[in-house]
Amino acid sequence: MKKTTISPFLRPGFQLEVAHIQLIDPHWNHAQLPGIHWRLYHNDRPGSGLIHPDGSRIELAPDSLYLIPPATRAGSYSEDSPEQLFLHFHLENCRVKGTPVFTIPLDDTLRNLLVQTRELLRQQENSPAAQFSSIALATAALARLPTDALIVAESDSRIVQACELMQAHPEKPWRNSELAERFYFSTNAFTRRFREVMGITPHHYLQEIRYALAAQLLESTSLSIGEICEKIGVRDPFHFSREFKRYHERSPSLYRKVRQGVAQM
Repeated sequence: MKKTTISPFLRPGFQLEVAHIQLIDPHWNHAQLPGIHWRLYHNDRPGSGLIHPDGSRIELAPDSLYLIPPATRAGSYSEDSPEQLFLHFHLENCRVKGTPVFTIPLDDTLRNLLVQTRELLRQQENSPAAQFSSIALATAALARLPTDALIVAESDSRIVQACELMQAHPEKPWRNSELAERFYFSTNAFTRRFREVMGITPHHYLQEIRYALAAQLLESTSLSIGEICEKIGVRDPFHFSREFKRYHERSPSLYRKVRQGVAQM
């Protein structure tokens, strides 16, 4: 008798990358926010916001949370210096339709979580309590998205293996043509299939891996900027510093000081 194989349901996976409180400073004005991870924003007062790719402005009002999916190439503007809580995180096995900016009005549950998360981040942002509270806030906001906003991601073992190669060797100058040949695609077909499965291009995926690893090395080691550049395959330290700030909204030196608890906010 023929055996039937049932594919298991792909449950969403959640990974928190950054949880931080900052005062909006001039670099946030007109910055282009890279679309490599999910972002959650809350500002304590009006005066700054997002610029949607169509040119429209979305003010970050204090009565709402704002969720930005990967690949949403939003810009930013600031006319004041509100205190901003921001989270960066990754979702596995699910994707969003399109590139919207979601506005999530604060209800009592979200408001209580927000107050708790702000307090814990102020006390010690790297503490387990602050991290878990940040995760609770992000997942509660995600649970309030429209029911059809998230879809289960497609699965393809060839794309998974390509991702694993880039994860194992982020220092290598991976080209789409090389990866395509390894997994028996044409270059165009590989790029198209990678985006269907992962939601971003292979280049953006590699950049995401590199700058996530850079953040980990800044936090957990004493490696110099030059040594970190070598480990992630970036030749120019100036380019590294500029791109790191785009990904993590802080310079490498400030990121290290804050994450290692040397500097206060």
